[in-house]
Amino acid sequence: MGYHKRISEEEQMSENEWFWQNEEAKLANKFESYINQQQINNNNMSIIAQQNNNSAGQTVPAGTHVARCYQIIHIGTIVDTYQGEEKLVNKVRLVFELPLETADFGKGEQPFSIGRDFTLSMHEKSGLRAFVQSWLGKAMSDSEASKFDIGTLLGKEAMVSVMHRTANTGRTYADLKGASPLAKGMTCPPQVNAAFLLDYDSQDFDLRFSMLPEWLQNKVSSSAEFSQRLDRAADQINKAKAMLEQSGLVESTDDTDDMPF
Repeated sequence: MGYHKRISEEEQMSENEWFWQNEEAKLANKFESYINQQQINNNNMSIIAQQNNNSAGQTVPAGTHVARCYQIIHIGTIVDTYQGEEKLVNKVRLVFELPLETADFGKGEQPFSIGRDFTLSMHEKSGLRAFVQSWLGKAMSDSEASKFDIGTLLGKEAMVSVMHRTANTGRTYADLKGASPLAKGMTCPPQVNAAFLLDYDSQDFDLRFSMLPEWLQNKVSSSAEFSQRLDRAADQINKAKAMLEQSGLVESTDDTDDMPF
């Protein structure tokens, strides 16, 4: 479900593009600082199936660009409305930096970046599968697609196609249309922004979540996976509390102990 492009969702996203771009620049800076201090490692994480540096109203140039995927964020299963019908859809966000397209966003020349949300499905008719196959330059069998780890795309170079659209407000925004392999003989400059992967199974999920901009935290925290994570944490706390009470290390706080029957 949810295989079609949500035009209304795109327009809503574009109306807040200037805000997202500024907030996502903060995320990139914070995570880069954390990596330098903690030597965080994105290995051993997997995601089976618009973080941007841009700000001050600057829009990613239209056209085809050399790019590198530097952020993958598993948003989770959220409510998505399409043609008036609400559905639960599992979402993932891919973000690319464009090292040959730079501007001064407040701390010197930095690459533009652009992201896009996909339904986390590798069904033969899904937008994500079409995007990934085009990016890798090869078709997948259903068996290959069902086992494909989206997390392996982190750090991978591409040629991305960007189209400008106009929202109902009249604001022009950049739309990531597709990706393909680099042309023969072309190279992608070294990665500029720190790699970032948000995976619900990562041990430092809470830290990574805290580094997301508020709008994206709100989106992630509305997911079923986030709620399940909170439920598991609460269950673990209750079990630990019960064990301590049984051991006599702490007094029971069960109000029924004071009842006269």
